[in-house]
Amino acid sequence: MGEFTLGKGLRQYLEGRARYCTLVLTEQCNLRCKYCYEIGKNVYHTMTRQTALRAIDFFLNNIEPGEGVVLEFTGGECTLQVDLMRNVIEYFKEQLFHRPNHPWSSAYTLMFSSNGTLYHTNKFQRLLWENKDHSYPAITIDGTKRKHDMSRVFPDGRGSYDVVAKNVKLWIKQFPGATTKITFSSDDLPYVCESIVHVWKLGVRYIGANVVFEDVWKSGDSELFENELKKLADISIEQGFWKTHDCTLFWVPHYNKESEDDDKNWCGTGSMLSVDSRGNLFPCLRFQGFCLSNRQARPIGNIYEGFDHDVLRSFYCLRKSLQSPKMCVNCKMSDQCAWCTALNYDAADSDTIFQRAVFICEMHKARWRANQYYWNKLKAVHGVNIQNFYGTSKHSCPI
Repeated sequence: MGEFTLGKGLRQYLEGRARYCTLVLTEQCNLRCKYCYEIGKNVYHTMTRQTALRAIDFFLNNIEPGEGVVLEFTGGECTLQVDLMRNVIEYFKEQLFHRPNHPWSSAYTLMFSSNGTLYHTNKFQRLLWENKDHSYPAITIDGTKRKHDMSRVFPDGRGSYDVVAKNVKLWIKQFPGATTKITFSSDDLPYVCESIVHVWKLGVRYIGANVVFEDVWKSGDSELFENELKKLADISIEQGFWKTHDCTLFWVPHYNKESEDDDKNWCGTGSMLSVDSRGNLFPCLRFQGFCLSNRQARPIGNIYEGFDHDVLRSFYCLRKSLQSPKMCVNCKMSDQCAWCTALNYDAADSDTIFQRAVFICEMHKARWRANQYYWNKLKAVHGVNIQNFYGTSKHSCPI
């Protein structure tokens, strides 16, 4: 029986046990991606050096350190602020030098979430080289040129693919195990299969992919999505990608799994920490004002006065059962059905975070059926029987 890679899920730093601390350095970006939840918002706020260093102090003095930390720089576009990132990193390492017993002294990763357009610049390359043992740059490339350039464009409307694809070659050479993220919306569904395969062939072996959570889906989209995923399954099995590559559109079904994990919140909202340019604290960057369309920003404190535990308490209470309609709780296709707590908040008919948006319901069911198709075909062609690993699933059904 063959050993599979497609469906295993992407690797996480310290297997997900690290703290995630995010600095939103700027709301400015040199792209105008059409699906971006930040589009049309204020693009002028940039974090000062004083605020950034104060945020590092707050992280070190007020957070249970866990086993390690991912210090993420994002925006907007973080590579527009290389000098600020260098100042922050130098200060962070200096503070750790004076705390040799702090868990982060030997276990930290510097993540740079970028659109990839400035990856090749001397300033950013120097920053990576200075921190080469701890750097993890993450570049977004959305697939083929036509798919990528449909959404990821410069302010003048030019597509960014040619610039980013060239930088991806350098990125993969420097970081062979790097992962990327691909986002799909209604208009680019016909390119799901070709985009995933294209990025694999560029050298990116691990892809985190998802459909947007917003209310954009039309009649017929779920059928198209399912067919594209089945095509991807066929190509993966025929060309051997199933043994060497991964994409989160497929996953190992949760067989015979009954535990408290089934009722956890989907994402890390409330267990991660994000700081905006003014020093406000958020449970995720998507709760910041420039990421929301219908609601006000929802801070959980600030780096000067600390956490507002009355606000934070509600995030600790987030459970699948407390925010989902009955149809979701009882759904036989709920395995790996995702949601975004910030989008739930933005789309709710009140200021609650306990009203789950279900815009992707039919899209997830299509993905679930395609996932069943993949595992059944993998068993038929290569003898990979996933039930040998996990027992029998109450939600498993042959296609």
